[in-house]
Amino acid sequence: MSKGIQLFVGVILISLFSLEIPTRAFRLYEKGDTEKAIEVLNKSLEKDSLNPAGNFLYSKIFIDSLFKSYSIDSAYHFVNKAISNFKQVKDSKDLDNLKELGIDSAALQQQKDKIDKLKFEVIKGKHTISDYNGFINKHADADQIPEAIQLRNHIAFEDAAAVHTWQSYLTFMTKYPKAEDYGKAKPLYEKLLFEEKTADGKLESLTSFLEEHPETPYHESVEKDIYEIVTATNQIEDYTDFLKKYPNQKLTRKSIPRLYQLFKELYPDQDFFKYFKFQTAKDSIEKVNALEAGYWLPKIEDGKISFINSKAETTLKTGFDKVDTNCLCSPQLADFVLGEKGGKQQIVARNGTVIYEGDFDSASDVGFGYIQIESESGFMLVHKSGELIIDQPMSSTAVLNSRFIRTEQNGFYGLTTINKKPLLSHQFIDIDTIGNFIWLEKEEGIALAKTETLFPAANGDKVDLDFIYEEVELLDDGNFWVVKNGQEAILDTQLNTLIPFGTYKIYPKTYGWQLKSAKGIQLLHNKYLSLKDLHYEKVVESERWLGLKKDGKWALLDQAGKFQPKYNYDSLGLWGENIVMLKKEEQTTALFYNGKQLDIKKGWEPKLLIPQSYVSTGAKVEFDFLMLTGPKKARKIYNSFGREILSITLEDAVALGPNLIRLQKKNAALTDSTGNYVLNFIYDGIGSNTNGYVSILDKGKVGVINIEKQIKIPPTYDKLIEPYSDTVMVATKGKLKGFISTKNRELSAFDYDEVKYFTDTVALARIENEWFLHNIRDESLHYEGILNYKMLEENSQEKKLLITTENGKGVYSNTRGEFIEATYDEIKVLGTTNDPIYFAVKIVREANIYVVIYFDKNGNKLFTQTFKQDEYFKIACPKN
Repeated sequence: MSKGIQLFVGVILISLFSLEIPTRAFRLYEKGDTEKAIEVLNKSLEKDSLNPAGNFLYSKIFIDSLFKSYSIDSAYHFVNKAISNFKQVKDSKDLDNLKELGIDSAALQQQKDKIDKLKFEVIKGKHTISDYNGFINKHADADQIPEAIQLRNHIAFEDAAAVHTWQSYLTFMTKYPKAEDYGKAKPLYEKLLFEEKTADGKLESLTSFLEEHPETPYHESVEKDIYEIVTATNQIEDYTDFLKKYPNQKLTRKSIPRLYQLFKELYPDQDFFKYFKFQTAKDSIEKVNALEAGYWLPKIEDGKISFINSKAETTLKTGFDKVDTNCLCSPQLADFVLGEKGGKQQIVARNGTVIYEGDFDSASDVGFGYIQIESESGFMLVHKSGELIIDQPMSSTAVLNSRFIRTEQNGFYGLTTINKKPLLSHQFIDIDTIGNFIWLEKEEGIALAKTETLFPAANGDKVDLDFIYEEVELLDDGNFWVVKNGQEAILDTQLNTLIPFGTYKIYPKTYGWQLKSAKGIQLLHNKYLSLKDLHYEKVVESERWLGLKKDGKWALLDQAGKFQPKYNYDSLGLWGENIVMLKKEEQTTALFYNGKQLDIKKGWEPKLLIPQSYVSTGAKVEFDFLMLTGPKKARKIYNSFGREILSITLEDAVALGPNLIRLQKKNAALTDSTGNYVLNFIYDGIGSNTNGYVSILDKGKVGVINIEKQIKIPPTYDKLIEPYSDTVMVATKGKLKGFISTKNRELSAFDYDEVKYFTDTVALARIENEWFLHNIRDESLHYEGILNYKMLEENSQEKKLLITTENGKGVYSNTRGEFIEATYDEIKVLGTTNDPIYFAVKIVREANIYVVIYFDKNGNKLFTQTFKQDEYFKIACPKN
């Protein structure tokens, strides 16, 4: 049969039969006879399964509160069936009949809504996820679905919150991504995840967390924690490595001033901007760098203190009310200034940024960008960037090798970092640097730690310290002398053992080491390695010779030359640097520097003559002499090479210099180191050697001789002749001084009470209370009437004097003369020695007014200011 024929037959059949409508059941239900109505309904439903009216009535009966078999689910079943049946009814007459019973699509939907609502109230009463899910699944188109979902989701959120782990919140968010509480769950999830994954605060945990959760809202916080660990070392490469990996703008701004200060300290002659191309804060750092050159001085402007440079240009208006004495009296070379403003002390950078403000007494630059602040409460530490590093007063603070900050509290020391991360608590008697190590001392002993072994503490790791030493000393060669359990040892720069611990005293020597114990003296000699296993009773040494006594006999070793060792001497003595006295049985022998030996005959007594010039200067003795004294004051004198230079009868002989010997009989004479006479025995006496000048005395008069400079002035003057320059001497006749040449030609009259050196050609000479600038060449006076003077500057190009005359004070130069006229009541020198500014003051006493004129180093007037007395003392250095 074709589909068309089937459809046609179906239509005919439907038209032949009318829709089953249990009208009687409706009337029975309306009269309250529910049981009869149900009987009729059942028969009607058995008669025809397409029965929207019957199903509709059943849906009403099952939600009738008086019905003993009350069932919302049954009602829901029948209303849905009624709706399904109703959709199949097409005949208008059937629809009209249903309409008469109040059944249409709207009524059916209304009934369904009513049942949905009743069911939802039941579900709400149970208020469980499973019940809400059941309602949502079964009543999918109910008006209460959004509320059901919201309530279900909220229960799930509350369940997650009750567990309160990041896993519970993650499960909730994964299962209910559209929940209203998602916004509450996510930050809790992120917070708990962050806290758990980074709970130990260790670098590995922090970096792993960022790698696994790059979108975390705690990204900035974690980067900050990583930053504080990896840059705890305060090393340039650690900052740059961090910023390459984590280009964080905020931390970049924080790092730049740190890097700048570190770089400036470590590489003062290098250009920071050549190596670092940061754009962040670049202008600020460039401005700081540009302002660092030269010194600054305070100046009053509009009643407040500003600062000027060496050209008197105003560089910074601070608004300070006053500054301290150091600022008034010394050029400000630091890259910050101190002052008081509004009753508060301030530290201000040269670019005008306030680094710190508070109550403190002083502040000092302690290097690597740190400023130490001192107050009555103690010491704090601030970085020049304005970052307060040690924010609680300590008994003391110190920066150790740029990496560590040592703090003292209650007499004990601890270590922290630039990031305020404590490394070691306050439990140490002392902490300091020693070589490449950190010295850590407790009552039980001293530990030496490499800097890198302490930084794991910034990562929360335990630092193991071994307090094994009782004493530690850094030696000149960088090695360490240590004591442990009462035994001494020598360790190298990496604490490896050079000399093992033993019951001996260790002494460093130029040739190696000397160990003294109950067994004797042991030598670890760089040249004589075989000595290390022997013990000696006594050791004497000089730079050249080494004398060793063992079993009562002496041996002599040559430390610098190639002479073979000498053995079996009864005694041995080192005479100076060049001569050794050896005795074997009755024979005494002098051994000289070149190996020559001189047997000393019986009855002759040796004496070492050390030149006075070595003794007075403390210089190393290069040449000395040996004098033998025999019967009837017979003398033989030998030089350092054992050559006899004199054989003569004398009262005494004294070596004045390596090339000059004074001989004394009734009169005195001088010979050189070869025995040739410089002066014969014609003078009463010869004085000591002073820088090559030797005074000669005869009949109460004084002369002078200097062999090297070929000066010989006979004794015709009344006091010691003093050298003034290479060609001029100062001599005395009577009580007055004058100038003579080294050839004994008079260069001036003998008019002066005192002479002081100024230049080779111009001297400061005094007659009574007046000083003159005396030209030695032509006896002219460059300046007269000086009552007092003070040397301000002295170098090879120029000398400057601050002079005082009857008219006032001024400044005089040997090259430019008087370039600040001596008319001022006071002149103070500000600035630096090479680039001074002169602060000249004239006081108008009648008006109590101070006129201050600033001059540059050449005497050019920079500016003038007029002050009342109180203002003047705000800007004037109180020191003379």
